[in-house]
Formats: sequence, C-alpha cells, structure tokens
Amino acid sequence: MSELLKIGKKAQIVIPKKIRNKINIKEGDELLIDAIDNSIIITLVPKDISEFAGIAKGIYPKNYIEKIRKEWD
Repeated sequence: MSELLKIGKKAQIVIPKKIRNKINIKEGDELLIDAIDNSIIITLVPKDISEFAGIAKGIYPKNYIEKIRKEWD
C-alpha cells in the first residue's frame, strides 16, 4: 500500500488514515525512523515484549538454526 505525501512546515508529515489503520497506529504510539540509502523506514515500536514473539517466523529455512548450532561444535 503506497501513499503520496508532502512535507509540511518544519519538515512534518502526516501518516494517511488508511496506513494508520492497517498497522494499528494510535495516538501516543512510538515509531522508529531510519534512513537506508535513499529510503526512509518507519516502524511501529511494540508496546510489550510479547509482541516480538514469532517476529522472525519463516525468515530462515527449515532446520537452519539447528544446522548453524552444529557448526559451532
């Protein structure tokens, strides 16, 4: 989902309602902003450590972690 934004006074932006709703951004939430090459990445900071559970699921191939652990021995 992409949206076109304009930079306002004091370099402010408004996150469009469709995007706020999609990732459930509410007033008072914290966002992490980073610049990578010519891109800006904005990430919603989880409120609770339990929200990190399963965050990496599916990133690595099956049995990858076990394979790496065996290489340590």
